[in-house]
Amino acid sequence: MNLTHGKMLSPQRLSSLIVAMACVFGSHLPAETSLVPPDLKTSPALDRSLTYNLGATGMRGWIFTRPATYLDSLQGRTTALSRQILVTHVGDKSPAQGVMQVDDVILGVDGNPFTEDARKSFALAIQQAEKKSNGGVLKLTRWRAGKTAEVQLKLRVMGTYSDMAPFKCPKSLRIFEDACKALEQEPLEDNLWGAINGLALLSTGKSDYLPKLQTFARMIGPPTLKVDLKSPNITWHGSYKNLFLCEYYLLTGDQEVLHAINEYTVALAKGQGMYGTFGHGLSGLTADGKLHGPVPSYGPMNEAGLIANLSIVLGRKCGVNHPEIDPAIERGSRFISYYVDKGSLPYGEHEPWPYHENNGKVSMSSLLFSLQQNRTDETQFFAKMAVAGYKSRECGHTGQGFSYLWSALGANVGGPAALAAFFKEASWHFDLVRRCDGSFTYDGGEQYGPGETDDDTYFGNSTYNGLSPNATYVLTYSIPKKNLCITGKDANQSNWLSPQQVSGAIASGNFDLARTSLTPLELVAAFSDWSPIVRGWAAGELATRPEAKAMVPELIAMTDSKDAHISQGACETLGLLQSAEALPALVRQLSHNDRWVRYKAAQSIKQLDALAKPALPDILKAVALTAEPIQPINWADPIQFAHGQLAAALFANNMANTLQQADPKLLYPAIRILSKNPAGMARANLQKYFETRLTEDEVRLLAPDLLMAIQIMCPADTMFADEIRMGAFKALAKYHFQEAIDAGVWLAKTQSGWHSETRTPEIMARIVEFGTAARGAIPGLKAVIVALNAQVTRGEFPGGEFNSRRIAAITNAIKAIESSTTQPKLRALKSAPPQRVTTH
Repeated sequence: MNLTHGKMLSPQRLSSLIVAMACVFGSHLPAETSLVPPDLKTSPALDRSLTYNLGATGMRGWIFTRPATYLDSLQGRTTALSRQILVTHVGDKSPAQGVMQVDDVILGVDGNPFTEDARKSFALAIQQAEKKSNGGVLKLTRWRAGKTAEVQLKLRVMGTYSDMAPFKCPKSLRIFEDACKALEQEPLEDNLWGAINGLALLSTGKSDYLPKLQTFARMIGPPTLKVDLKSPNITWHGSYKNLFLCEYYLLTGDQEVLHAINEYTVALAKGQGMYGTFGHGLSGLTADGKLHGPVPSYGPMNEAGLIANLSIVLGRKCGVNHPEIDPAIERGSRFISYYVDKGSLPYGEHEPWPYHENNGKVSMSSLLFSLQQNRTDETQFFAKMAVAGYKSRECGHTGQGFSYLWSALGANVGGPAALAAFFKEASWHFDLVRRCDGSFTYDGGEQYGPGETDDDTYFGNSTYNGLSPNATYVLTYSIPKKNLCITGKDANQSNWLSPQQVSGAIASGNFDLARTSLTPLELVAAFSDWSPIVRGWAAGELATRPEAKAMVPELIAMTDSKDAHISQGACETLGLLQSAEALPALVRQLSHNDRWVRYKAAQSIKQLDALAKPALPDILKAVALTAEPIQPINWADPIQFAHGQLAAALFANNMANTLQQADPKLLYPAIRILSKNPAGMARANLQKYFETRLTEDEVRLLAPDLLMAIQIMCPADTMFADEIRMGAFKALAKYHFQEAIDAGVWLAKTQSGWHSETRTPEIMARIVEFGTAARGAIPGLKAVIVALNAQVTRGEFPGGEFNSRRIAAITNAIKAIESSTTQPKLRALKSAPPQRVTTH
């Protein structure tokens, strides 16, 4: 399944997920047309479809949501410029009824106008009002129809969060009990959302829920269950169902569900990709028909894959014994451990995400390692990242539902003090999304923003694509009970963070702001910080300082530091400074024994762009010197990101303009090597060069490699597998090499679904250019139509308009070829094409 805001789509509705690329690339948001908040007292025309819950007041409201920068959006400063709140609904029998009404504008609290973020200020005022000493009185400055008045709402007294909240905290316990009552009313459906509701009810430890949970467990895990690699929705639904069944069994010992746990766990282990990842579906087979091939079509997706890997670990804890289990846990853990000391888990098989959290994936990673033996280093790294990610909770592709679900659970892996520190920073938001009846809402849009209820009312149904916010916060507030493995049951205290580590993580989460007051020397000192995010922020800040230019010689010397962190920070800063003087030092680090130093050096060379031309021979030599085979996988850099960054440095910017002057004895081996990088995104850097730069003679010389690039898809990051294939095909077609005809038919048939509705017409246009020479390909083109329609039948690609574009392009191409009377002068490659290899 795919998740998009407000919808559940078929597994391969790929074109509807173009917005995923912002998460993949970490690209900046479009420039805002206006960062000046409107004056809500003038009743401007506003889109009121997305609003915020205003805590236990009984109101929903419109709040100006425009982060000043992309970093602000990721760090929770989405409403930082707001100074007013427009009331859009008042709930019946709520504290606000009779005092507030629609179109009122809240100008401030406690007799003072908002001088900072109105949303956060309002939430903090609610926390103050709910204290016993304040008697639940919330004082508001209300504007209505031209008149300003001071009014009061009477909220329920909830108390004050304890210093260790949610541990030993009466207020947290009251919130938990109220949320349980709301969750009790929700169904346990036969899908992942039902499984999450079940996990939340399990986490309460309430015996009254056990009969209902037993019925649910036996419904989704009957003794007759059969799960195999062709079963639908295994990755998403199966992983969460298995997670629930495992926790249910470990809590109750109900033997009836062991069969289902075995079925799900073994199927997931068998369906895991070669790099330990999963996509919306399971992996394909290898070229020789074995398990654990590449993740097909849309490619790997860590949001789903982490849960799949987590449920395999819990399946083993339940006693599942199968030859596939331990290797699957090892593969998944080794892939995820690559990101230790580098960044967050990204969208798929991509470079590390350069922020502390990414829609709950860091928190899930901390849980995954905490449930294994001898994984303290990985557990503590991700636990610290989860704690430091308190500002990133409100950001996520398709929305922040999974961030809200997993973030507190991940921070708790670091121990009670770690969770308490995280909770203290996030509690204002917990109280903002809590309603006066004790239920919770989901507020969040694509990447960031407000939310909605199904009828735009305060008490209306609120959900993230089916995920219950009540279940989310029952799990959060149930952590002190430690009834589940994911809420701390039998936690290994050696994984807990020290007080210094906790305070360091909190400070790291705020470093994006704190760095502006640091001296250049203090920023250099931050190169040694535990957090790779802080190290990157320090480098970015230092590069903006006037003093940095004079520090270039010192930074160059630091690239040779024995401390890899310092070398990384120095390389990154020099690239941001575009220091040509640093070029020899950066080139020297391309073969550093630390792969992340290599990556940072290559990234900085890319930023130097044309300034790096003098080092072109050495850069090309580094490509050959550091080349590795795809198999066996080197888990120190499984997707070979360091090498992929060299591809970007050479081919993704103006450096490509100089390559035709390079020594062919260096250039062509580099092209051959990079075209065989395991990652689709790395290979994609060659696409434009193939299409626009290769001469006819070079196409002949590189023909075996071009044909291989078309015929054998990359094993990793398959989301971008077709870019290099298109580039190689267009290079052959450009000079009318007759081999391009069959290559184009093969490409059309084996391309991934992602963007195939736009790619297919491009392929057909090139084939049609061959005129009568393409007539022999007509049977193959008809076979492509059959294959593409079969994808729709199997649910691998949407029908309707998207598939119609593909089929129409091929049908029109066949007609054009049949009616053609001419053909261009054809060329033939001297090298015979390599044998076709079918990939799955």
